[in-house]
Parts: sequence; structure tokens; C-alpha cells
Amino acid sequence: MLTPPKNEGMLVLDKEKFNKELTVTAIKIDVKKSSLFMKTLADHLLNMKRYQNIIEDPEYVPPNVEQDATNKKRKKNNSPTKYILLSPDIKQDLSNLPEDKQKFIKEECIEVKSYTFIVDYEYWSTDDILRSIIPEEYQIPGSFETVGHIAHLNLREEYLPYKRIIGEIILDKNKHIKTVVNKTGKIDNTFRFFEMELLAGVWDMNAELKESNCTFQFDFSKVYWNSRLQGEHERLVKKFKRNEFICDVMAGVGPFALPAAKNKGSIVFANDLNPKSYEYLKKNVENNKLVNKVFSYNEDGRDFIKNSLKYLNDKSIQEKIIEQRKKDKIESLRKKFKKQNIKNINRNNEKEKIEDNSENIFKTENGTPILFQHYVMNLPAIAIEFLDAFRGIFRDYKDKIKIEQFPTIHCHCFSAAKDRHAEIKSRVENALGHALDEKYIKEIYFVRSVAPSKDMYCISFVLPPEVAFMDENDHQSNKRKLEKSELSDNNNHVKINKIK
Repeated sequence: MLTPPKNEGMLVLDKEKFNKELTVTAIKIDVKKSSLFMKTLADHLLNMKRYQNIIEDPEYVPPNVEQDATNKKRKKNNSPTKYILLSPDIKQDLSNLPEDKQKFIKEECIEVKSYTFIVDYEYWSTDDILRSIIPEEYQIPGSFETVGHIAHLNLREEYLPYKRIIGEIILDKNKHIKTVVNKTGKIDNTFRFFEMELLAGVWDMNAELKESNCTFQFDFSKVYWNSRLQGEHERLVKKFKRNEFICDVMAGVGPFALPAAKNKGSIVFANDLNPKSYEYLKKNVENNKLVNKVFSYNEDGRDFIKNSLKYLNDKSIQEKIIEQRKKDKIESLRKKFKKQNIKNINRNNEKEKIEDNSENIFKTENGTPILFQHYVMNLPAIAIEFLDAFRGIFRDYKDKIKIEQFPTIHCHCFSAAKDRHAEIKSRVENALGHALDEKYIKEIYFVRSVAPSKDMYCISFVLPPEVAFMDENDHQSNKRKLEKSELSDNNNHVKINKIK
């Protein structure tokens, strides 16, 4: 494996120190046989970015010719011979080539030679350079997160003496990166952002990026964004359907909310406590033309859950949704008719159909409220604690709501327990104030590892009716049952914390 020279302990970048001489086997050939050699030796040619595997003969000296108009167009070295450069592992005596290739070269070439050239700093990857300067007892820093033009690192203590040169190398090797920062503090669990220091480039935290067919703008130093969660965003959004109502409790700047509305046709009520996240959420809704498709709120998550039915059943909001649906349908029909060159249509009939379809999504029976189909709770550090807000959420509609109407809750969390599934389940039960029957659990999905012994999960479960219809007496009774279970549960060795 080709590696750069060792520069262990380098703290100021000196690109010349990474130059390395490389000698390879070269086959001198008649220029007319170039294609034949390239085809025959295709699997054994030099394969290095920025370096050609067929070059002009460096020993050829062109005859002196008067510089007239014709000669100005001639190449500097218009040699009748060329060098074919082989892979560095091919010996000069060709002994480690297949016999048929050896025979071909000996019969068709002019001469087998060696050729030496300089592999410089520009050839080496970011990881190659970092391996060269970081002491061997340490692994090189892991991959960094990119947020638009920003590279975000979370360097461990042993790398801090090298943080400036690490930042400079990342900036230099990634042309789209303009800013390199390092996390210096823990995530603020209230507003979900963290302190950062500039390692290289300019301090420009105003990021703009695309994800899932949506454009996002935000100040990375004031809000939470994690590009490594794109797969999780897409996974959950795929579960949503057109005309479904989604309640995004800890929405951030909208990585779940906007794709759900734009790509799936869902109607989303999105909330975040951070005023800056709320500001950029609204901006992103406008920029992606999702007004009256995504409704933004700036509340505590627990309050938002408790108020969610009130917001969804607000007649003024429903009218906005219906009106927007009509506009979208009319625009869709216009495009369809324009494409099909249809001029004569019954506008009144089409308008009546549009109105009927738009209003259907808000029709209910027996005074039952409109319900959300999904609640998303993406604040893994503390989201489970907010599940107590679902206690008694449907109390006023007991015996009116069918079990198939109950929403699915998608709650993200961290776990470092030996039996992660059991530990997550017990914490959810503790927050809900009621046992969570297996029939209600849809999945406990592994999202990603965040540390050697800590993983991120998403538990998806149907809200149990016993929780949704719970009153204070039910809560106290369930509390005693769970506390009793805590004393007797020695099988799974799962500690259940006291219910708040």
C-alpha cells in the first residue's frame, strides 16, 4: 500500500514534506502500438489519480525546427515513442506478470525500463496525510460531518494538539469546505446546539443544503442539525402517507416535517422550543413553498403534545388547509390540461369535485376529533421523558375513538444498557405510567452508534388506550403496579426509575 513519508508531530502544514519518489516499471513502445498495449495490459497499468499511465518518451529530444505558424500547433514533445507505466507492484523483470503478458511485452516492446516520478501532497487523501502526522499510538480522527460548506469535527482530547493542522488539511483537501469547526461542549438539551471553535477557514455558520428534495437554511451555531441522520429522516418519512396528519414535537429546522409535506403530501404540525429553530423552520417552510402544509409552533414539547388536538381541530387552520388543497388541485389540473392541450372543460364540475375531496379529510363521526396518525419525537437525550404528556390526551373522547385510529409514536432515545430493548421499553412504560403491551410495539429500530457503548434507537408504538384515556386515579394505580414490578423484576435486570 502506497503511503506518504512519516511526518509525525507536524503542527504546521508543509506540503513539500509529503513528496515521495516512486519507481515503476515502464515499457517503451512505438507510438503506433499504444492502443494495443493499453488494451492488452489493462489490468496491470498504473492506476493513480492525477497520474497518467501512458506518457511521452522523456528521453526523446525533438529536432530544432523553425517556429512558423504550423509548428506553433505542434506538441512540445511529439515523440515517435511512448512509455507505458505499469502498476508499482510489477517487477522490472516482469516475473510476477502472467506468462502470456510477459511474452507479449518482449515481442512487441522496444525496451523495458524503470521510471521514477514524484508523488506529491496533492495525491494523498485526507486520511493519508493525517496518518502521516498523528502519532502511531493513536487512530486517526474519524470521518467529519459536513453541513453545507461547514466541516464539523468532535475531536477527542488526544487530538487537540493537532487540531489546527487537522482543520487546515480538511479545508485544503475538500474544495467545497469553507469553514472547519470543532465541538467544544455538550449539546444543550434545552435548545440543542453546542459551542464550537474555528479551526480553519472563515467563521460563516449560515449553512444552506439540500436533503430529501428540500432546501434548508439555518445558522449552524444556533440550531441542531445532524447530516448523519439523513437516512433516519428518510426512513420515517417513508412510513407517512398522503393526507395523514403528522405531529413533529421536536422538529428543529424541519428535517422530518418538510420532506413529509413535500414528498408524501402529509399535513404537518411542527414545533421546536428553540426560538432560532422556530425562525428557520418558518423560513424553510416558505422557501420550499409549504405554507399551509406545514404549521410551525414555538412551545415546550410537553405543552405542544397536550395542545396538539386543539391545533389540529382549529377550524381556521382546517380552512387554510382546505383552501391550499384546492389551489394545489387547480394548479395540477391546469398543468395537466396544458400538457394535453385540453381547452374545453367543465370548470364548475371540477371545482365541485375539488371541494368535496378537500373537505373529506376533516369529516368525522359522533363528534370525534380529527387525530394525528403519527407523533415524531426526535430529541434522543430526553424525548422519552415527554411521553407523560400523552396521559389522558383522549380522556374527553372515551368510547368514541376506535383503536385503529390511535396514533403511532416514534420516539428517539439513547441506550447503553446490556439489554437495550428491555431498557428502552421499561423507560417508555415509566414515562407513560402504564405497561406497554407487546402488541402495541411496532419496532425498536437501531439508528446508529454514537459512542463505543452507546447507541441511538427509535421505538415506534401505538399509543395504548389505557394511557390515552387515563385519569389521575388510573395514574396512581398504575404507578403502584409499576413500582411493585420494579421490586420483583429480576429476570431482565432492568431498573425501572420511579414515575415522576
